[in-house]
Amino acid sequence: MTDTALYAELSELLREGGASELIKRMHSHYVSWDEFLAMRLPSRMSPEATWDLLKLVNRAAGIEIPIPDLAGNDYWYLRTHEVADAMARIQCLCRADSGLYLSLTATHNRRVLVRSRIDETIAAALLDGLEIPEKAGLSLLQHERTPRTDTERLVTNTLSALDHLDELVNERFSEELFLHLRDLVLEGVNVERIKMRNPRLGLHPWDYADTEVSEHAHQQLQYISDYVNHTSGDVYDNAVFRALLLPDLFRFYRPLPNVNSQVGRLAFRLYAMKIGLPVLGLLPLSRSKLDWEDGKLGSSLVSLTPASYAAGREHDGVDLTAYATLALQLSLSALQDLHWELHRLKERDDELRTLLQRDPEINHRQRSVLGRALRNPTAEFRISYHKTTHNIVYATARADLLELADKGFLEVGKSGRAMVFTPRPGLREYIEHGYGAK
Repeated sequence: MTDTALYAELSELLREGGASELIKRMHSHYVSWDEFLAMRLPSRMSPEATWDLLKLVNRAAGIEIPIPDLAGNDYWYLRTHEVADAMARIQCLCRADSGLYLSLTATHNRRVLVRSRIDETIAAALLDGLEIPEKAGLSLLQHERTPRTDTERLVTNTLSALDHLDELVNERFSEELFLHLRDLVLEGVNVERIKMRNPRLGLHPWDYADTEVSEHAHQQLQYISDYVNHTSGDVYDNAVFRALLLPDLFRFYRPLPNVNSQVGRLAFRLYAMKIGLPVLGLLPLSRSKLDWEDGKLGSSLVSLTPASYAAGREHDGVDLTAYATLALQLSLSALQDLHWELHRLKERDDELRTLLQRDPEINHRQRSVLGRALRNPTAEFRISYHKTTHNIVYATARADLLELADKGFLEVGKSGRAMVFTPRPGLREYIEHGYGAK
């Protein structure tokens, strides 16, 4: 067989034509069309033919995704060395016994978790196209204000639904479960009064008309259920990738009449809990997608820009290697941000412990208030937000802030009927000079 013309041509292609280096690089990391064109290509084949041939080789070694699109096309991705390494790092960092999870769920760090949940809820609303100003949405959730519109009710329901996921951990994914999550989101909401605008793109554009997706909704929900129940798909398809793909499957195929981003995010978090990676489910990945799309991410971990990613889709077809790479990179970036946020909180807490060492009665919640007050002299503190942030009862939240006012750290005012606490002028000097010492 080695003396055939076909063998001679393939051997030459691999040894001298540069195909061997192309294959090696494509199995190392995602190679864009522009990077491909800059490499040494076989002289006896056009770039397009070489690209198509290598895609066939990669697909043979790739991971098939058992969820065809509405035209029956099957998708796949290549588990490059970069993708495999990112999956392993995420699994290590996101386990329930990881140091990051133990730190994140520690009582004095709960405010980080609360902020993340609120920010992610608003970001998912923006991805789905809900008409709610971001600042108004944050204020609504932070201060536990009573929703004034059906859109606001939907947003508060989404945040509340997170607390019901523990009850569903032992339930298999199914169309009924997804519809139950939708019911939690839409409780008390008149869907006809929900205000919508154009949704954000995120990682998957909206390609199908509403009539088209509704015809395939039941089938797509079954495909999705089988995929995350691990009754379909490649045995080597990593659970981290299945988790990251899950919310985008809801956004792309829109199998529900509405609120697909909200249900997709709830399903994503539930799946992360099921596979023993709770930190993954807590990451504000919708926010990461929005920041990446707006050019605000600023992380060296993310190699693809919105422009290069969009250009890649034109040449990649049903190859989702770029998607897998980007989704994993955004997750690692979010994990890095979470780690540094916890680190900064510890530094600020240590600083305040030193500054306030003469008053050991000040608790960690009060130190968090004073930390923000020191960073922002115009900050305002309300009992409802303090209660929500630290998951405490109203009386404890009220006592925390009033005690800080009694000690001279905060001043008390009114906004309507609500008490508003603000930092005293010269707060840092007041603390550094022994507050109240004569």
